[in-house]
Amino acid sequence: MATSSRAEAPLGAEQRALVAQRVLRARVRLALAQPFLATSVMRLPVREVAGMAWCPTAATDGYHIFYNPDWMAGLNDAELRGLLAHEVLHVLFDHADRRHQRDPKGWNIACDFAINLLLIGQGFRLPAGGLMTREFAGMTAEQIYGELQAKAKAQPKRPPGKGAAGQRDDEDGDGLADAGALPNIGADLLDADDPHVRPMRSPDAPDAEKLDELRRELREDATARLQGQGAARFKQECDADDAHRIDWRALLRAWLNDRIKGDWTSYPFSKKHIHRGLFMPSASMAVPGHVVFAIDTSGSMDTDTLGKIVGELRAFRETFPCQLTVLQADADIQEVTRFDAMDGTEIPTRLRVVGRGGTDFRPVFEWVQREAEGAIVLYATDGFGTFPQTPPSSPVIWLFTPPHASPERVPFGAVVCT
Repeated sequence: MATSSRAEAPLGAEQRALVAQRVLRARVRLALAQPFLATSVMRLPVREVAGMAWCPTAATDGYHIFYNPDWMAGLNDAELRGLLAHEVLHVLFDHADRRHQRDPKGWNIACDFAINLLLIGQGFRLPAGGLMTREFAGMTAEQIYGELQAKAKAQPKRPPGKGAAGQRDDEDGDGLADAGALPNIGADLLDADDPHVRPMRSPDAPDAEKLDELRRELREDATARLQGQGAARFKQECDADDAHRIDWRALLRAWLNDRIKGDWTSYPFSKKHIHRGLFMPSASMAVPGHVVFAIDTSGSMDTDTLGKIVGELRAFRETFPCQLTVLQADADIQEVTRFDAMDGTEIPTRLRVVGRGGTDFRPVFEWVQREAEGAIVLYATDGFGTFPQTPPSSPVIWLFTPPHASPERVPFGAVVCT
């Protein structure tokens, strides 16, 4: 959270222990006074990070909430509760994953604006310097970011101390003004894979899939306890997160359904239900029924995003037991794994990534032409690489993972941006 800093000597062990006790009391008080955050504030881990330059105030990596006790000691109890609520909402709204290719600092600022107006409406008091204005009421973080970017382009740079785009004086005296240029503005959304953050994470921190489940559970609990305008603002920000998640999954599912699903028959039986003793009809393959899933394993790829794509492919294969070949490739093909239509072998939940070199898309399509002509090709990549000059005979869908190249670079096939 963007707030003013305090230049004071570091706390001793005893003083830090007192701050930790205050943080715990603040969590309990927050759970009692604000029931919509009760479950979240008690289930998300809160970690002290004394003396860490990457966390001068407080921050979150999308699961943990980190705080610097040297700075926290200067907050009163009400401000401390407001600060914790602010970081909890960053987690619930999945602000870290929603950034995509946006400027990190600008995105963080937009998210702060989206959160703080909701908190003020719920009666919270925030530390001095928090970004707050009624100008962005009713807007999601994405919309606020767009407004701030437009303002930055349209307005000349202001002299130091005159504030930044999106800021205004407290004209109506309602406390919804910000404190101007702040030293740590836009710095509380952390990358979980940052080498400075990783050692501070819990060893049992959930993976991306389990974290999604936890976030949905916490949101449902909060939604059931919120009412009025606060409920509407909370739902709006959750809906914005859902929108960025569902697009590629829905498109991928529809694309595969259209190309593989034929008529329904009693053989082969659906593998999804056989283990329950139920022999349900499955989709017969009116087309070859072979899917080649190519994975760009160059150094720029995000394995968490690839894991989500593989999860969708696993769910699809349970319903439509097609022949599947998984290719891992960077500048050349590094690994080929085959799954027959009815062999019962599950796709691994986590990939053992092989490669991490440069990116050349041509070897995959040369392999498909030799070994699987006519198969449906799914290629998960960030789009930075060398494309074939001649389009293949197979239908192709590119799954672009963030941050990715412009879809206009793709010479053939359909593009889905994850």
